[in-house]
Amino acid sequence: MTRYLIAFAVMAACFSALDFIWLGTVAFSFYEAEIGQLLLASPNWNAGLSFYFMYLIGIYYFVVYPGVKARSWLKGLVNGAAFGFIAYGTYDLTNMATLKDWSWTVVGVDMAWGTFATGLTGFVSTFVTGRIMARRARA
Repeated sequence: MTRYLIAFAVMAACFSALDFIWLGTVAFSFYEAEIGQLLLASPNWNAGLSFYFMYLIGIYYFVVYPGVKARSWLKGLVNGAAFGFIAYGTYDLTNMATLKDWSWTVVGVDMAWGTFATGLTGFVSTFVTGRIMARRARA
């Protein structure tokens, strides 16, 4: 049970840090240039926090838990990349299909980001959890 709590904490910290860096350095100006006419003046924080809560649960269930259970950082990496690609692709391609001014550039960049960030989160979560648990076993 302890390893799964450690894995959840590492996962939440990793994805949050990655997305905070992304949103703070690249994403805002990129989205403003590509789809600025669709953006709100300020974010809807309730919706944003709801997304993070749901997405973190998805990463844990589909990526981290199976990776930790298998004790495989490779499984965490591959499952994370696949989950990120599918989740971000679902969002971006739905927007491309339904919104007048959505951009193919946004689709590509956003899907690449989701694949990278979720894959890295899966890798880091399973790798760090494995290291922590190995140290505890030796102590």
